[in-house]
Amino acid sequence: MPFFLFAQEKQKVTEKHFNQELTDANLRSFEETGFIKCETVEYEAYLQNKFPKRATTDEFENWIAPKAQLIKQQIQSGNFRGGINMIPVIFHVITDGVGGDNLSAAAIQAQLDQLNIDYANLAGSSYGSAADTQIQFCLAQVDENGVQLNEPGINRVTTYGGGPFSTGQIQSNIKADTQWDPEQYMNIWTANISGGILGYAQFPDPAGTGIDGLDPGDVGPVGAANTDGVVIAANSVGSVANPNPLGAPYNKGRTLTHEAGHWLGLRHIWGDNWAEGQPNNASCGDDDFCADTPNSGRPNFGCPTGINTCPTSAGIDMIENYMDYTDDSCMDTFTANQVSRVLAVITNSPRRANLLTSTACQPAMTYNLDAKIDIANLNTNCSDYSITPELTITNKGYNTLTSATITYNLDGGTNTNINWTGSLALDESESIFVPQINTAIGSHVFNVTLSNPNGGTDEQPANNTDSGNFEVTGSPCASVANTNFQTSTTGVIFNSISNLNTGKPSGYSDYTASQSTDVNREETYDLTVNANSDGNYQIITYAWIDWNQNCSFDDPGEQYDLGTSANINNQPTVNSPLAITIPANAVLGNTTMRITTKYTDPNANQFPTSCENGHDGEVEDYTINVLAQLSVNEFTLNNIGLYPNPTTNVLNISLANANELPDNYTIYNMLGQVVLSKNIAAEADLSINTSSLSNGMYFIKIAKDSSQVSLPFIKK
Repeated sequence: MPFFLFAQEKQKVTEKHFNQELTDANLRSFEETGFIKCETVEYEAYLQNKFPKRATTDEFENWIAPKAQLIKQQIQSGNFRGGINMIPVIFHVITDGVGGDNLSAAAIQAQLDQLNIDYANLAGSSYGSAADTQIQFCLAQVDENGVQLNEPGINRVTTYGGGPFSTGQIQSNIKADTQWDPEQYMNIWTANISGGILGYAQFPDPAGTGIDGLDPGDVGPVGAANTDGVVIAANSVGSVANPNPLGAPYNKGRTLTHEAGHWLGLRHIWGDNWAEGQPNNASCGDDDFCADTPNSGRPNFGCPTGINTCPTSAGIDMIENYMDYTDDSCMDTFTANQVSRVLAVITNSPRRANLLTSTACQPAMTYNLDAKIDIANLNTNCSDYSITPELTITNKGYNTLTSATITYNLDGGTNTNINWTGSLALDESESIFVPQINTAIGSHVFNVTLSNPNGGTDEQPANNTDSGNFEVTGSPCASVANTNFQTSTTGVIFNSISNLNTGKPSGYSDYTASQSTDVNREETYDLTVNANSDGNYQIITYAWIDWNQNCSFDDPGEQYDLGTSANINNQPTVNSPLAITIPANAVLGNTTMRITTKYTDPNANQFPTSCENGHDGEVEDYTINVLAQLSVNEFTLNNIGLYPNPTTNVLNISLANANELPDNYTIYNMLGQVVLSKNIAAEADLSINTSSLSNGMYFIKIAKDSSQVSLPFIKK
């Protein structure tokens, strides 16, 4: 038996999504490929049940048919207005900030490029009926307030973590909470979707009242409009030129091409009503309402040739059509009749037609006086329930920015002001560190506002505020695997930690009290993990270390891949030993290392996540005690010192030989953030004014050539 089929015996497809039975097409898709190719049909059934006044299939087709026919006739006669219909796009990247779901700007651009190639009929179709849709897509340049986006077309959302997310979570929480105005943006959500689902789209509404699901008496204060858009799996984002390394064979961007087709009114080429066991296992009487797509009796998979599921109808199956279920590498065709449908939708359907007048792809206006404030990092500390926010002030105006008032508060409480001064030219930025704020266990929000730039009035106030939600838990999230199988971590070696032959006592083992080790900043240590795959199955092992001690494993640089292994029993994973260098800015003191080994279907890319529960595998936690990096080479504690320590104002560096000045010094707070630094050119530079520092403990790193020493001091 092939390995991938053998491995799949451990999982079962959930047959209800959106509270609907999966179509036979998707049941077959999962059986054939391990993926559910498209859930638009199930989603549309859900919307029609939720919104009784939403158009049925017949109502929609009765609405679109004459409009598509008119456009078809106008194109054939040369009387269609023609031209490019440009649609602004915003990608809501749902991510925990690391891993494959945290798509790069380059990956998003590659996906957009592929979308435009496909919709312009530039993918190399061999069909005479293939046609340019006259639709193109552009990355939004500004947000809903007209503020220039740092990354065009991208809204990174870290509120929900990295998933995997069910369609219920995406539909009930994520979409409505994060959607931008659907009359100004085509909303696309990318996420780690559970269950092997590649994507789904919201079908367009016909124009007119009473049948579009938007009647307030029918749907209450919100309706189908607030979930309008397309959802795709993050690992499907890519292009033919730049395929996603995590998503083969659906990694060349055609999932979005397919789902955007639904969003523009296209149906699957077999007509969406196929059922297993129909005559000849085909549904040739169903229709996609496009005469130039040959009748197809059922979905096709892979890249077959010469398939004819409806032999009594003209033509073989158009497996190259974007609205089939074939692999990305096979697809290259929209037909002329499909083009007539999408043009009828884009020029007549509510919200779709309004997009054509959106200015979201135009750069933001530049004002004379415009300052922007952002929260760069809240720097939550799990051990003492505090935050030390890092802010970014940016000059977005033509006038040099020299001063501003920064006002912040916690949970809407008492305001505190920072009077910033400096000199920032257009698009220059500077970091501002807020003194430590003590909080308590629970959910909180940090708010910041900028005012009085250069003593005047900001001409673009929309970028003068920011807020950040955070939760103080006092401990990392719970993660407990199931005990149905023996998939497990059986041994961990890291510096002085040596925890071997542990088997699988439960789905979670807490070794934080019994297994710990000391490590030094900027030193490198090997991590070896032994695992049991419970037979000839595929497992993936990850480690996470909470370097900034914020009780989260989701920050950049905290995840380590121990590799994808198979058929091992108490043996090292393929990437063991893995060299781990302790970050220079790791927070000092005890923190948690989490090790997770998880079974994964080879076809579904079900990567471990740090907070998941109920999976086939095991989770283990350990304690890591981070120490400062001490002296190296000849630059030792014997010839350097600090006084007075503690200090209230000036801190002095003392040397055994005043003629051998260090090169520079850098001062770090307890979060590892740089708060002061200076090159040492003269003896006077050995006296450091610490008046700008908040009270607390700091470390000063003093360097000369390739040597350095780190010393603690206290500011009172």
